[in-house]
Amino acid sequence: MIASDLAPTSATAAAIQPPDQPMHDASRFPLVRLRRRAVKPGYAFAWRVEMQRLLALKTPFVIVSEHGADETLDDTRLRTAWLRAQSATLAAYCRGFIVIEPRIEARATTREAWRIVTAHGGVRTVVVSSMRVAVDLAPVLLKHSPAEPRADAAPVRRRAHRAVPL
Repeated sequence: MIASDLAPTSATAAAIQPPDQPMHDASRFPLVRLRRRAVKPGYAFAWRVEMQRLLALKTPFVIVSEHGADETLDDTRLRTAWLRAQSATLAAYCRGFIVIEPRIEARATTREAWRIVTAHGGVRTVVVSSMRVAVDLAPVLLKHSPAEPRADAAPVRRRAHRAVPL
Protein backbone atom coordinates (compact mmCIF):
# COMPACT_ATOMS: atom_id res chain seq x y z
CA MET A 1 0.00 0.00 0.00
CA ILE A 2 1.36 3.41 -0.93
CA ALA A 3 0.28 7.00 -0.33
CA SER A 4 -1.74 7.06 -3.57
CA ASP A 5 -3.91 4.29 -2.09
CA LEU A 6 -5.38 6.93 0.21
CA ALA A 7 -7.07 8.73 -2.68
CA PRO A 8 -10.79 7.94 -2.54
CA THR A 9 -12.04 5.73 -5.33
CA SER A 10 -15.50 6.17 -6.82
CA ALA A 11 -16.69 3.01 -5.05
CA THR A 12 -15.29 4.22 -1.74
CA ALA A 13 -16.69 7.71 -2.17
CA ALA A 14 -20.13 6.36 -3.07
CA ALA A 15 -20.27 4.01 -0.09
CA ILE A 16 -18.69 6.31 2.49
CA GLN A 17 -19.74 9.92 2.50
CA PRO A 18 -17.28 11.57 4.89
CA PRO A 19 -18.82 14.76 6.20
CA ASP A 20 -17.45 18.13 5.14
CA GLN A 21 -16.37 19.61 8.46
CA PRO A 22 -14.70 22.87 9.45
CA MET A 23 -11.96 21.26 11.57
CA HIS A 24 -11.46 17.85 9.97
CA ASP A 25 -10.57 17.61 6.29
CA ALA A 26 -11.83 14.21 5.15
CA SER A 27 -11.37 14.84 1.42
CA ARG A 28 -8.71 12.08 1.36
CA PHE A 29 -10.65 9.71 3.62
CA PRO A 30 -9.56 7.41 5.28
CA LEU A 31 -6.80 9.95 5.92
CA VAL A 32 -8.41 12.75 7.94
CA ARG A 33 -6.44 15.90 8.62
CA LEU A 34 -7.15 18.24 11.51
CA ARG A 35 -7.04 21.78 10.16
CA ARG A 36 -4.92 23.59 12.75
CA ARG A 37 -6.05 27.00 11.48
CA ALA A 38 -9.63 26.10 12.37
CA VAL A 39 -8.65 25.32 15.95
CA LYS A 40 -9.46 28.32 18.16
CA PRO A 41 -9.83 28.55 21.95
CA GLY A 42 -13.07 26.87 22.98
CA TYR A 43 -13.06 24.46 20.03
CA ALA A 44 -13.28 21.21 22.01
CA PHE A 45 -17.08 20.92 21.87
CA ALA A 46 -17.19 21.33 18.08
CA TRP A 47 -14.22 18.97 17.76
CA ARG A 48 -16.14 16.34 19.73
CA VAL A 49 -19.16 16.63 17.40
CA GLU A 50 -16.93 16.24 14.34
CA MET A 51 -15.21 13.19 15.84
CA GLN A 52 -18.63 11.62 16.52
CA ARG A 53 -19.51 12.11 12.83
CA LEU A 54 -16.30 10.37 11.78
CA LEU A 55 -16.97 7.46 14.13
CA ALA A 56 -20.54 7.20 12.83
CA LEU A 57 -19.11 6.20 9.43
CA LYS A 58 -18.04 2.92 11.08
CA THR A 59 -15.06 2.75 8.74
CA PRO A 60 -11.36 2.68 9.70
CA PHE A 61 -9.52 5.99 9.43
CA VAL A 62 -6.34 7.75 10.53
CA ILE A 63 -6.15 11.29 11.91
CA VAL A 64 -3.19 13.51 11.07
CA SER A 65 -2.63 16.65 13.10
CA GLU A 66 0.11 19.19 13.53
CA HIS A 67 1.11 19.48 17.17
CA GLY A 68 -0.54 22.47 18.82
CA ALA A 69 1.26 23.47 21.99
CA ASP A 70 -0.96 26.54 22.30
CA GLU A 71 -4.14 24.61 23.13
CA THR A 72 -6.03 26.02 26.12
CA LEU A 73 -6.16 24.04 29.33
CA ASP A 74 -9.97 23.74 29.11
CA ASP A 75 -9.81 22.40 25.56
CA THR A 76 -7.10 19.92 26.54
CA ARG A 77 -9.14 18.64 29.48
CA LEU A 78 -12.35 18.33 27.45
CA ARG A 79 -10.63 16.51 24.58
CA THR A 80 -8.78 14.20 26.96
CA ALA A 81 -11.99 13.32 28.80
CA TRP A 82 -13.79 12.63 25.52
CA LEU A 83 -10.94 10.49 24.16
CA ARG A 84 -10.94 8.41 27.33
CA ALA A 85 -14.74 8.07 27.39
CA GLN A 86 -14.81 7.00 23.73
CA SER A 87 -11.75 4.75 23.88
CA ALA A 88 -13.58 1.56 22.86
CA THR A 89 -15.27 3.14 19.84
CA LEU A 90 -12.08 4.93 18.84
CA ALA A 91 -10.10 1.70 19.07
CA ALA A 92 -12.60 0.03 16.73
CA TYR A 93 -12.36 2.60 13.92
CA CYS A 94 -9.46 5.00 14.45
CA ARG A 95 -6.31 3.16 13.36
CA GLY A 96 -4.07 5.89 14.66
CA PHE A 97 -3.25 9.48 15.46
CA ILE A 98 -0.28 10.78 13.52
CA VAL A 99 1.06 13.95 15.10
CA ILE A 100 3.39 16.20 13.12
CA GLU A 101 6.14 17.85 15.16
CA PRO A 102 8.88 19.22 12.89
CA ARG A 103 11.22 20.20 15.76
CA ILE A 104 13.28 17.17 16.70
CA GLU A 105 13.94 18.54 20.20
CA ALA A 106 10.18 18.75 20.89
CA ARG A 107 9.18 15.28 19.63
CA ALA A 108 9.86 13.44 22.89
CA THR A 109 7.71 15.90 24.86
CA THR A 110 4.95 15.69 22.26
CA ARG A 111 5.08 11.89 22.28
CA GLU A 112 4.81 11.84 26.09
CA ALA A 113 1.86 14.27 26.09
CA TRP A 114 -0.04 12.06 23.64
CA ARG A 115 0.94 8.89 25.52
CA ILE A 116 -0.66 10.27 28.66
CA VAL A 117 -3.91 10.99 26.83
CA THR A 118 -4.12 7.75 24.83
CA ALA A 119 -2.35 5.32 27.20
CA HIS A 120 -5.13 2.76 27.61
CA GLY A 121 -7.31 3.66 24.65
CA GLY A 122 -6.06 1.14 22.12
CA VAL A 123 -5.32 3.76 19.43
CA ARG A 124 -1.79 3.95 18.07
CA THR A 125 -0.13 7.36 18.29
CA VAL A 126 2.94 8.20 16.24
CA VAL A 127 4.86 11.48 16.22
CA VAL A 128 6.55 12.25 12.89
CA SER A 129 8.54 15.10 11.37
CA SER A 130 6.40 16.08 8.38
CA MET A 131 3.17 15.69 6.46
CA ARG A 132 5.05 13.67 3.87
CA VAL A 133 6.06 11.09 6.49
CA ALA A 134 2.50 11.10 7.87
CA VAL A 135 1.01 10.39 4.44
CA ASP A 136 3.48 7.53 3.93
CA LEU A 137 2.70 6.08 7.36
CA ALA A 138 -1.11 6.29 7.18
CA PRO A 139 -1.58 3.27 4.85
CA VAL A 140 0.61 1.18 7.15
CA LEU A 141 -1.60 2.00 10.14
CA LEU A 142 -4.77 1.43 8.11
CA LYS A 143 -3.83 -2.07 7.00
CA HIS A 144 -3.36 -3.27 10.57
CA SER A 145 -6.17 -4.39 12.79
CA PRO A 146 -7.17 -2.17 15.71
CA ALA A 147 -4.54 -1.77 18.39
CA GLU A 148 -5.18 -3.74 21.54
CA PRO A 149 -5.21 -1.77 24.78
CA ARG A 150 -1.87 -2.42 26.44
CA ALA A 151 -2.19 -4.42 29.63
CA ASP A 152 1.45 -3.76 30.42
CA ALA A 153 1.17 0.00 30.02
CA ALA A 154 2.36 1.90 33.03
CA PRO A 155 -0.43 3.53 35.01
CA VAL A 156 -0.99 7.11 34.02
CA ARG A 157 -0.37 9.60 36.80
CA ARG A 158 -3.00 12.28 36.66
CA ARG A 159 -2.52 15.73 38.05
CA ALA A 160 -5.70 17.57 38.90
CA HIS A 161 -4.04 20.96 38.69
CA ARG A 162 -2.35 20.73 35.30
CA ALA A 163 -3.08 19.19 31.91
CA VAL A 164 -0.51 18.81 29.17
CA PRO A 165 -1.50 20.68 25.99
CA LEU A 166 -1.81 18.53 22.91
